[in-house]
Formats: sequence, structure tokens, C-alpha cells
Amino acid sequence: MKVRHLLTSNFVKVTRTTTAREVLEKFLELRQDLACVIEGGKLIGIVTKYSIYRLLLKEQSLDSSIESVIKHDVVVLHEETSLTEAKDTLLRKQVGHAVVMNEKNTVIGVMAKSDLITGLITGSHNLGIRLKSLMNNLQECVISVDEHLHITSMNEAALQLFQIKEKHMLSKPIEDAFPELTDDLRKVIHTGSVIDVKRFNLNKTTVFSSFVPIKEWGKTTGAMAVLKDVTDFEKVANELESTKRIEKILDSALELAYDAVVITDNDGNITKANLGFLNLFSIETIEHILEKPIKKIAPDLPISKNDATGHQPEAKLIQINGQKAIFNQMPIIQSNKRIGYIYKIIYQKLDIWKDLFQHMDKLENELTYYRGELSRISNRNDPFASLISKNKKMEQLKKESYIAAKSFSNLLITGESGTGKELLADGIHRSSNRTGSFVKINCAAIPENLLESEFFGYADGAFTGSRKGGKPGKFELANEGTLFLDEIGDMPQSLQAKLLRVLQEKEFERLGDTQTKKVDVRIIAATNKDLFQLVKEGLFREDLYYRIHVINLNIPPLRERLDDIPILADHLIKKFKTKKNKDVIGLTAEAIEKLQTYDWPGNVRQLENILERAYHFTDSKWIEPEFIHFDQDHKTSLLLPHSPRYRPAEKINRQELLEETEKKAIFKALEQAHGNRTKAAKFLGISRSSLYQKINKYDIQKEIKFY
Repeated sequence: MKVRHLLTSNFVKVTRTTTAREVLEKFLELRQDLACVIEGGKLIGIVTKYSIYRLLLKEQSLDSSIESVIKHDVVVLHEETSLTEAKDTLLRKQVGHAVVMNEKNTVIGVMAKSDLITGLITGSHNLGIRLKSLMNNLQECVISVDEHLHITSMNEAALQLFQIKEKHMLSKPIEDAFPELTDDLRKVIHTGSVIDVKRFNLNKTTVFSSFVPIKEWGKTTGAMAVLKDVTDFEKVANELESTKRIEKILDSALELAYDAVVITDNDGNITKANLGFLNLFSIETIEHILEKPIKKIAPDLPISKNDATGHQPEAKLIQINGQKAIFNQMPIIQSNKRIGYIYKIIYQKLDIWKDLFQHMDKLENELTYYRGELSRISNRNDPFASLISKNKKMEQLKKESYIAAKSFSNLLITGESGTGKELLADGIHRSSNRTGSFVKINCAAIPENLLESEFFGYADGAFTGSRKGGKPGKFELANEGTLFLDEIGDMPQSLQAKLLRVLQEKEFERLGDTQTKKVDVRIIAATNKDLFQLVKEGLFREDLYYRIHVINLNIPPLRERLDDIPILADHLIKKFKTKKNKDVIGLTAEAIEKLQTYDWPGNVRQLENILERAYHFTDSKWIEPEFIHFDQDHKTSLLLPHSPRYRPAEKINRQELLEETEKKAIFKALEQAHGNRTKAAKFLGISRSSLYQKINKYDIQKEIKFY
């Protein structure tokens, strides 16, 4: 703070001829004790109230001039002088006032001791505020005590660390609050010396503390402890120590490993290798290969690329230095990201492994058998277990089917070919309380002239070539059970009338017989055609339509439940393994993605056909996309321009069309997810990292906003 901030600018100005009376009146008016004598703009001297008193004591009149009492030896301060310098000047000159001038040597005010004291007090107060603000913004905790070891202050960091309030701690003995600090604070106060960093545990918190004396006028009046919370740093240090221990354990495990093992980083540079690897490739020491590419050190290894979401490549039989070996690799994953690879080479005593593999094959065959038995037992408890699905529409359909099964009404199941209408009908029958059999008949597969005898049977001698004693029809076989009429839309109209009579009267006559038979049969019909449209065209009886269309259950096509493809594929692979056991685990993520970009006109039946072909021709544990082949000649009204199987007249590159379809599918998913890549990946049924790769591959980030 400068003198100009605290000077009195409204000061008394007089001349040589000014009378004592006039000066005293101005002193009283302005409440001043000093007047500046100025003539011609220059300071001549000063007159104080004490000099006026002396003038009057000499029996001078109040109207006398002040010239005789003017003090010409004046203490002058510059307006830019600091308060500290001003204080020193007044003390040195032993005066109570000073005249303040500017750079032009013009008097601009006066400064008294009282002004100076006010300024110094204000400055000290402001300095205290700044110091407290500084302490509260320090990351270190500060606790100060007086000479009696009572707490005088704590900064904000200390209050936050120990979760306490300052008002509860002030004047409290440090020994009561933090006894661990007492001895060192007492020592600092007594010696006046700093104590360097020491480690303490305060209230379950680890801190490093330094102790500093507080001195005033050369005397130690207190001390402060400066604390640094190092709890997190100690955790990091412990983690580093644990990492070192784990690394030592890993080194020991590698050395004890019977086979050759080598570890690389994500770029394929060697970070560790055991003695077995060094011996196999005739390498003297590990230092010769560290940080070097494994492809350069061991070029014979059939290294495959994979990522954190894919499946590790299957083990391969290789030959190194004329020696047979089994090679396998595995990615090292951290936080869903690949950070390196582990490569293992088994090359010692492979004959022992051969016997072990044969034993494992035997156990696998037994396990497959018991799995099949368990599946059959489970299916008895769940009538709809054969309808493999996790789709919400299918789950709702199963619930509705279970309710419909408990009713007495006829049912109509609609859906495209290959969706599983017969499986649903069988589940409904097993869910019902009907004690009879589940009898199936395909209305499109039986010649028209044989349909009536298939439905109602025939009597002995009904026609030439008939079986002796006659034959019961499907209605008789399904008595007190369920008759499943598949492809009912292909039933001839002549038979539709007879079927309607049976549904109405609950009775019929065998072909060539006169005896009426009573039956209690529930009808479940199924079709992939629009029966109502056939009614409009006069190809299907309207009264029969309403007889069988009491409850309608529609099975969604596979293209509307693409999320079922992974579990359907897994189920079908297991089914194939029961018929022909191969070392096939399942499909890669890329193969699943390819299946999910197809429109599936043949539905689940077509999926089974395509996977069965891939199962036979794959030569690895995982079915890759190149083994998935769609029927290019299969035509359907459901083909869309963006379908992978759609072909305009001109010739199109198959790979380009597949990529364009995949790109459109990603665009659609991102739009539905409003740019959220996590949700879009779930819509597509792929992992988030796979979606990132495809977004980069097709440069989609330039065309859509993500978050």
C-alpha cells in the first residue's frame, strides 16, 4: 500500500500573512492539526496547533500574523512511498506529521500518525486474509498451534481430509485431537528449528508431515504441522510391488513350464520367453531376442491374427527343426483390449498327448450322449423347448400358445415356410390336457384322390386294392387328441365341405361305410398362405375359415428376430455333433454377423441347411464366414433391394454387395440408437469393438455424429 492511498487531501492551506485566528478557525473546521504555508504554488513551511499555542502564550493577539511561528524544516513524503518507508521516516525524524508531494513537487496532502496506523492495520488485515486464502487453497494440510500447544487454525484441506469443522477444533489441545503430532510440535516450539518429513498414520490416513516454528518479533510463539496425504500413493506403491511379485511368479512359472512359451506385446515384439523356447530355437540367452519381432526370431510359427472379441485359433500340428510340435496361441486381454499374445509350443513326448486326446474323445462322446438325454428330459417339462429363441416376440408367442393350449377352441397357426409351425403345434398339444395322440397330415403332400381316405379311413372292400378289414383315418387316430392340418390352404374344396361337417357334427363315416363314428378331435391348422384372400377369391370356404380361425397364432419370420441366430446356430451345431462328431465348437463373430445380414426367405429350415453344409466343409474348430454360402438361385417375394441375395440385371461384385449391405445395416442401427455405438452394437448383435472396426473400415465417422 502507498502513501497516496491514505493521505488527507483536504488539508489546511495558508500564507505568511494569515492570522492565528484564521488558522485556528480552519483547524476547527477541517479538524486538522497542521497547516501548509504555500505561496506561489511552493511549500514555504508548516504551522501546527502547538506553534499557534506558543504564539498566544507570548501575549500575541489572535489577529497576529503566523509568520513568526512557521516551521521551515518540513518532513516531506512522496505519494508513491510505501507505508513501511513512511513509518520508518516518521520514527526517524520523530515527528507526527508529514507533507505529501507528487512528482511535480506540488503539495497534494498531509499524513498523520493516525493515518499511518490505520493503513498499517488495514494492510495487516488484508495480508492475513490473503495468507488464509493461500493456506485454504494449498493441497497440503496445515495445522497451527500456539506456544501452549492449543490449535489456532486449520486450513480447508485439513478439514476435508479429517472430516471435521474448524469451530470444533479451535483452542483444543493438539494432544486431544492429534496426539501423534504433539511431541514434534513441542520440540519445534522449544528449539525453534524445523523438523523434516516424517511418516504418520492419522485417523486411518497415511501422511508425511513437516514441522515449522512460528516466530513473532524474534520469539517463537507457536508452530505448524504441514501434512501431505499419501494414502493413494501408498496404494499405487503397493500395486507396483504386487506387480513386481506377479512378474517374478510369472518368470518362475515360465521356467518350470515343460513346453516352449513366449510372450509378445501387441506389436508382436518379444517381452518374455522361457528356457524351453530358447532351447527349441537354439538361442543362447533371452537378451538376444527381447524387444525383437517374433516373426523374425521364429518365422516357422503359423501365427494368426485375432482380437479381444474373436475366438483364439485352434491348435496346429507343425514341424520345427525337423521336430513335430503342437502350436497354440492366446490373446492377452486387459479392459476388453488386446495388449499382447502368449504362444505355446508342445514338442516333448507327444505320444503321451496322443493317448490323452483319445481318452478325451471318449469322454466327449459320453458327454454328448448324456447331454442329449438331459435335453430330452428337459423338453418333457417345457413343451415349447424345441422352439429355440430369446426374442421377445417369440417369448410372447409361447405365452399365448400356452394359454391357447388350455382352451377347447380350434387354432390356426400362420407363418412363412420354415418358421416352425409344426413344432409350435406339437408344443400346444403337449401343453393341453388332451389324452389322445398328436396326429399330423400334410394337405399339400397327399394326392387329392387319397385325401378323403387319409382323413376318414375306409371300410373293408371300399375300393379295389383296399386293405382287408379297412383302415382308420386320421380323425379316428386323433380321437381325444389333436389333428394337425399342415398347409390347409392347399386342401381341395370338395374335402373342405366334409371337413366342415366333421367339425360341426363331431361325427363322420369311413369311405364305403354306413356306420357313423363319433370323435372328439381338436384341430390345429397351419398355412403360409393368406387364407382370407383365398376366401375372397373363392378358393377356400368362408364357413370353414371361421371354424378353424378361432384363435390365430402367427410365428414371426427369422429376419424379424435376427437376435435368435447366435443361439439357433449353437443349438444346430450341437444337433449336428450328435449325428457326426467333429471338433467344431461354433461360429466366429464374423460368421454370425454375416448370417445376420441375410433376409432368410427359408427361415430356420434354411438356416439349418446352410449351417449343416458349413459344418461338413469347415476344417477348423470355428466356422468362418467363407464357409457360409447362401443359395443364389433361391427366389422369394420377400427379397429387398438391400438384401445380400438381391441381384439387378447387371452383374455385381459379390464382396462389394455384401459390404454395401453391411454398411447400410450399421447406418440403420446407428440411426435407431441416435448415434450411441453401444446401443447400435446391441441392435446388430455384435461387440462394441467389432462395431468400431467396421465404422473405421467404411469411414462412417464422417457421415454420422457419435456419442
